[in-house]
Amino acid sequence: MKKILAILLILIMTVSVFACSKPEDELYAFYADEDNLISKDIGEYIEGRSATFFTEGELCYVKPDEMSDDENLKNKATLVINITKNELVYAKDCFKKVYPASITKLLTTLVILDMGKLDDYYTVKQDNCGITEEGAQLMGFKAGDVIKVEDLLYCLLLYSGNDAAAALADYLCQDETKFCELMNEKAIKLGCIETHYTNPHGLHDTNHYTSAYDEYVILKKCLEYDVFRKISELSEYDFSYKTGEGGFRNLTVKTTNKYKLGIYEIPEGISIIAGKTGNTYAAGPCLIQCVKNKNNEEFIIAIFGAKDNKDLYTQMSYMMKKVSEDL
Repeated sequence: MKKILAILLILIMTVSVFACSKPEDELYAFYADEDNLISKDIGEYIEGRSATFFTEGELCYVKPDEMSDDENLKNKATLVINITKNELVYAKDCFKKVYPASITKLLTTLVILDMGKLDDYYTVKQDNCGITEEGAQLMGFKAGDVIKVEDLLYCLLLYSGNDAAAALADYLCQDETKFCELMNEKAIKLGCIETHYTNPHGLHDTNHYTSAYDEYVILKKCLEYDVFRKISELSEYDFSYKTGEGGFRNLTVKTTNKYKLGIYEIPEGISIIAGKTGNTYAAGPCLIQCVKNKNNEEFIIAIFGAKDNKDLYTQMSYMMKKVSEDL
């Protein structure tokens, strides 16, 4: 019965659905499973795909039959979209469930930019803001430290500090669960129906997942904020904060993006505007970026689940070279 209803809905929408169509022409996009039927309940599908975001700006819609496979791309999911022209360049398993790792922090950023105040200050309640997982990326904040919210965003987006993410969640909601509810509500409002988050940082949880397509939508929304672009363009940032002992600590945070650190060479004709790295044992190395080519066209390139960092950056460079050319 569910599949019959899905088919009826598709028939009602008819052939007006085209890849990369404008939202004012068509407010729905396909999320399909292997039999090309909608993989969500009708009600959730309608709620997610007729969201306000789709009536406010352009979004590139991708149909299952537009997926392809490039032998140079050995990862779990890839998506490349020209956001200047609103055109699909390449898609592989872009609706597939993947773990986002620290790419989670893009949605954390959106919630803070929407509901927080960058000039506010936050007082840390416990060492490392409660993060105890071994090997987690940490700023090393201690109980009693007082940090500006804007500086926490730099720590979040550049250094990918997991304690910075926990601090921002506590700042806004005083409860991580409530903050995650805001994150998931924001995701649905954006139309990201394949995303469900259980924390603000991306440390692994089997119930914490997304898709390459959803992360394209989230990054595209982030790019609307000047402060996000300002933070993301940097390779490092200096700031100071008041410690719990009453003194001040000066810190320099460096980006986790190995292109901006000069470890990997950016292809000729490409400039990196913004993006986010991610890496956990379950997610594998991940990277989503907005880049610009010599024609001033902007692209979002997402690669999830590479074998290792070398493979990740090799594949990202391969796609950046592709979009540096006249397509």
